[in-house]
Amino acid sequence: MKRVVRWLPVIVLLVFVGAALLYSESLKARVQVGAAAPSFELPALDGGTVRLDDFRGRPVIINFWAAWCPPCLEEMPAHDEFYRRYGDRIVYLAVNQRETVARIQRHLDEVKEAGLTMTLPILLDRRGSVGEAFRLGGMPETWVIDPQGIARRHWIGPVTFEQLQAGYWEATGRFIDEADGGPFHGRGAARAVLAVPGAGGGPARVYIGGEGGLARYDLAEGGAPAPDFVWEAVDGETVTALARLPGGAADPGTDAAAGDDALLVVTDKGLEGLPAAPVALAQDASGTMLAWVPWHGLYERSPAGTGGTDTAADAAGGPGPWREVAAELSPQMPWAGLDPDPFTPGRWLLAGGGGLLESRDGGRTWRATGVTVRSYAVRHDPVTPRRVYIATDTGIWLSEDGGRTAQRVPGSPQRQLAALDAVQAPGGGVLLTAAAPNGDVYVSTDAGATWRLIVPLLDM
Repeated sequence: MKRVVRWLPVIVLLVFVGAALLYSESLKARVQVGAAAPSFELPALDGGTVRLDDFRGRPVIINFWAAWCPPCLEEMPAHDEFYRRYGDRIVYLAVNQRETVARIQRHLDEVKEAGLTMTLPILLDRRGSVGEAFRLGGMPETWVIDPQGIARRHWIGPVTFEQLQAGYWEATGRFIDEADGGPFHGRGAARAVLAVPGAGGGPARVYIGGEGGLARYDLAEGGAPAPDFVWEAVDGETVTALARLPGGAADPGTDAAAGDDALLVVTDKGLEGLPAAPVALAQDASGTMLAWVPWHGLYERSPAGTGGTDTAADAAGGPGPWREVAAELSPQMPWAGLDPDPFTPGRWLLAGGGGLLESRDGGRTWRATGVTVRSYAVRHDPVTPRRVYIATDTGIWLSEDGGRTAQRVPGSPQRQLAALDAVQAPGGGVLLTAAAPNGDVYVSTDAGATWRLIVPLLDM
């Protein structure tokens, strides 16, 4: 007896070690993001069989669910809306776990009685073999598979419509709604937005630039929803950037100036003196302009009268030439959003795939902030110091400390927003304007707390 007691701690230790090893092996066996998804073949609720490998070349969403699972019911509207809207662009497979056809049919009746719909293609994993192959960690569970069969996104628990949109981006590198309504219906994706404030605090005019060119919305007083838009004559297929010009004068050497708003429009033909079209362009209060040119780097142009290297141009009252900035930035960064701090000279923020970067010396050196969410545009509040707005895959994020930290704004549109603008309104408030990739435009007049769609989807 004493011998057994003496060895008991060793036995317990061995049991724990064995359990840890088994758990470690199970983690290794679990499907990982970036690895190939396991192939499978399952019967469909409405008859026939479905093979995952048959969808090679198309992105696939796999949702594991069960009728007994309340969170599955919670996320069902998001899945159903996503499938009904984008079912022609992505394969959807709702894999039921270990339930009978009778139980599933009863569940569908209950869903209908609750005023919901479930139109997803339902597959029957009666023995749970596919769930075991994916090593399910909870219920519901959703995977996004790219056209090559590689798992690109994974969620445990309920997902939102916007998360599914972001998953499509991860799988394909494209915005799923870039070909939907708005001014870019069938024309590509929006790249930039700029609003002219009206007397009522809302926008009086909104410009949207992107792969389809440049669209202009003239709105009713207070920013009433726009029923239609006007295409501006722009020399180029793609508008990559929009910027306001100081003093209300058009800038020499630019591609276009739209309307009477002193708007600088940059197309895929680029700007004079730059090697390619900048996907980011911004100007600070002094008139200094920075432009990000992918695969080349960061460029700077000084305002008139600052003694630039081109003395002839300076004497003529024009801005100086573009000069490359020896910045500590990777030129391979495909996109970026630039914005100067209106309250701190020389300070700039840059938005990109890794989050926000900060420069305090006019773009010469950069350092990462604490914001790491994928970002497409960044704008400082023109009235409140240290307040910063960020356009992301999941709507608008807000920072109150100059971009060091940020949180998602609950009231913002819960979708990908590719462009952002912030301008002081005549009444002293701030007008925020954001554009989704398809050209849908949202505005906020209360510092981003609430938003409304002013440019609805158009039946074109």
